[in-house]
Amino acid sequence: MHPAYFGLVMATGIVSIASHLMASDWGSALEWVARLLFYFNITAYIVLWVLTLQRIARHRDRVVADFMHHGRCVGFFTVVAATCVLGSQVLLIGGNWRAATVLWLLGICLWAVLTYAIFTIITVKQTKPTLAEGINGGWLLAVVAA
Repeated sequence: MHPAYFGLVMATGIVSIASHLMASDWGSALEWVARLLFYFNITAYIVLWVLTLQRIARHRDRVVADFMHHGRCVGFFTVVAATCVLGSQVLLIGGNWRAATVLWLLGICLWAVLTYAIFTIITVKQTKPTLAEGINGGWLLAVVAA
């Protein structure tokens, strides 16, 4: 399981929110799309967390290897973006500001932990790849997560 799988929730949430904002009223097709994607996203988010926790429990060595890898470690930032985008969906489409607040607070905590963990690990490790080998487009996820 690649660390960036939460990109599914991130991208689906963005499309759902855009559909909701473009819908003229509840009866419009875009509002139906927004709500369908919203409920799909809740399910996907829960399933991905269950799978992630199982992966941590069963394959801790592979999770650590992902954190140590310059190319894959940035994929963990999709957890932050997915959590906050889902929080936005919960507020805008679901109308639940309490649940949205919980998701946003979780997103802030995840951002702080992952940002400091990832940047500390890649800074202090002995063997580092060259700039051309170590940096890829995935590094922009650090900006998206922030």
